[in-house]
Amino acid sequence: MERVQVEEKGHVLTVDISQEVTMEVVNDLKKDFEGFFSGSWQVLALDLSEVSFMDSAGIGFVTALNNRSLQEGRIFCLLNPSEQVIKTLKLVNLWDLFQVHQSLDEIFRLYPAE
Repeated sequence: MERVQVEEKGHVLTVDISQEVTMEVVNDLKKDFEGFFSGSWQVLALDLSEVSFMDSAGIGFVTALNNRSLQEGRIFCLLNPSEQVIKTLKLVNLWDLFQVHQSLDEIFRLYPAE
C-alpha cells in the first residue's frame, strides 16, 4: 500500500497519509517529505482523515513538519483529521498548535496564492 498520496494544485501541496503514523513508518515518511520541501508550494495540507493511530513518533513528525513549514515562511495545516488524531493531539496538549481545515476549498479560500 502506498504510504502517501501527493497532489499539487497551484500553491497547495496536499499529502494524504492513509496508514498509522508510528515509529515504524516515520523514517520513511521523513524521506518522502524531504523531497516535498524542495517544491515551490506555499501551503502544505496534511490529510490525516484515514489515520487510525498516531504514536509519539508520529506526533513528533507532524509537529516537525509544522515547525519547518513556519521556518520557511510557508503554511502548514491539518486537513480533515480523524477523530483519533484529534483525540491524540488534544491529549498531549498540541491541538492548538495546528491550523485545521475541513476541506481543500476552505484552504484555497483562506490562503489565496501570493
